[in-house]
Amino acid sequence: MRLNFPRVYEIALMLLVSIWMILPGLTGLLGMLFLCLVIFGAIRKELVFERNGWLWAIFLFFPFYALYALNSVDSHPAMFGLEKKLSFLLFPLVFSFVPTFSLNKRRIENGFLFALFLMLILCYLGAFFNYEEHNYNTAYLFSSHFSGLFHHPTYVSVFCALGIYLLFQRWQYPHSLREHLLAALGILFLCYTHVHLESLSGLIFAALLMAMLLGYWLLKKQGWALLIGVFTVGIFVFYLGIYFIPSLRSNVSDSLNFAMNYCKDPYGYTHLPRGEIRGNDARLILWTASADILSEHPNGVGVGNLPTAMEAKLLQYGQVNLAKEHLNSHNQFFHTAIETGWIGLVWFVFLVLGLIIWGLRNAWGILVLVTASFAFNGLFESMLERQSGIVFWLLWSCLCLGLHRSFKSANHDS
Repeated sequence: MRLNFPRVYEIALMLLVSIWMILPGLTGLLGMLFLCLVIFGAIRKELVFERNGWLWAIFLFFPFYALYALNSVDSHPAMFGLEKKLSFLLFPLVFSFVPTFSLNKRRIENGFLFALFLMLILCYLGAFFNYEEHNYNTAYLFSSHFSGLFHHPTYVSVFCALGIYLLFQRWQYPHSLREHLLAALGILFLCYTHVHLESLSGLIFAALLMAMLLGYWLLKKQGWALLIGVFTVGIFVFYLGIYFIPSLRSNVSDSLNFAMNYCKDPYGYTHLPRGEIRGNDARLILWTASADILSEHPNGVGVGNLPTAMEAKLLQYGQVNLAKEHLNSHNQFFHTAIETGWIGLVWFVFLVLGLIIWGLRNAWGILVLVTASFAFNGLFESMLERQSGIVFWLLWSCLCLGLHRSFKSANHDS
């Protein structure tokens, strides 16, 4: 097979969306290599620069964010925070150069799906080995013990959500019976994987995603009667799944108890010192502290200063043990607002809502799914504080925004 620039560019895209998931440490190198390829393509006039308002809006968020690093008490965490956000520069830049040739969208999807399933298989193997080595302790089959070799469980659940969406399109519009069956099995496998990830936000989003995908398909094919019946059975099955899986049942039960106790007495809940605080119990305190910090600093505390501000606020609450852990807000919207103030929060929300609306208007389901899953899980995690979240969201978002006209049309693209 003769390799020309269009073929090399397509292979590079396949590798870019796949390898970083399995080898996160190579993300920077992959990005730089792809940038060199883009420069080469631009020189050869195989890629042409096109102005794109949304890519500019993403790109300019970095210099805006960098301004708030000047206000940092400690330059080291500020520079580290900026380094993590370099994807805001790289991906809008490389995808502003649009191919003069068409691309095969399905091959890019294949690269992602192959890497996703390979990563999950390695997660299962690693979890079972650890399970045996630690006297069959079931804790090593779940949560960070399951996926920690590669990524935090919440981020893996976001990857799985995109996998579910892509496979559902193939199940809905299969090229063959074999693809139809494999897509169905793949969806079931990815849904089951959420049990091992133990990310409650990821599980809820996956359930909502399946409900919307199946609901829309049933409504088009069978009408309201079957839709209501299937949803009733689905809710019952979802309830049984939570009830018969102890870890999920405990997670849901504890979260509901935390929420009810918080609503009864928010001040007492956040200011009463107690022992070890974990999970959603800690989140309620962190969110309250974040809201207080934002009200005191509407213009933000500066990049890198959030841990110090959070520690001071938690000590003020009397939560000494929690303060020692130097935690972030565990909410990306709060995190952005505390660092960059209300202006930064408005810009960030504008990007999230704008990309979702653009995706809906242009029938680009991948962009809608990626941004929606990022935003939903961002309510419970600071998704932009790890490369797993930054790279995934910006890579797929900028790819969709910049290259959408270059992909060959297909009946399952939307």
